[in-house]
Amino acid sequence: MKPRSLRHRLEKIAKLLVTVHKHTPEVDCLINQDKGQHGHVVLDFAGSGMSRSKMNALGKDLQTKGYTFTEKNSPWLGQITYTGREEDKPTVVFTLPIVKDRLAINEETHEKSYTFGS
Repeated sequence: MKPRSLRHRLEKIAKLLVTVHKHTPEVDCLINQDKGQHGHVVLDFAGSGMSRSKMNALGKDLQTKGYTFTEKNSPWLGQITYTGREEDKPTVVFTLPIVKDRLAINEETHEKSYTFGS
């Protein structure tokens, strides 16, 4: 990747991380700058001690900045995934643990639109 392109991508990710740090400073983050058009930021809420209310506050703040979210249940993996997308910004993915159900591996789950509230 060219230095200018990388710099722009990292600046967009850094702006997103400022918002993440404001609401959930203890969450575990993983950045995949090569995934998607503007990179992915994965926020893992498993074992971070973060409350659901903080995650909801972060989701609401990102929605005011133009992000739209989808929700996908993956009981065989033991997680719910909330994926936020916005034009010309990095994708943000929240992963939240749920009870594992290894028998549900063949059950097909679909992404559905999700909102963190008004």
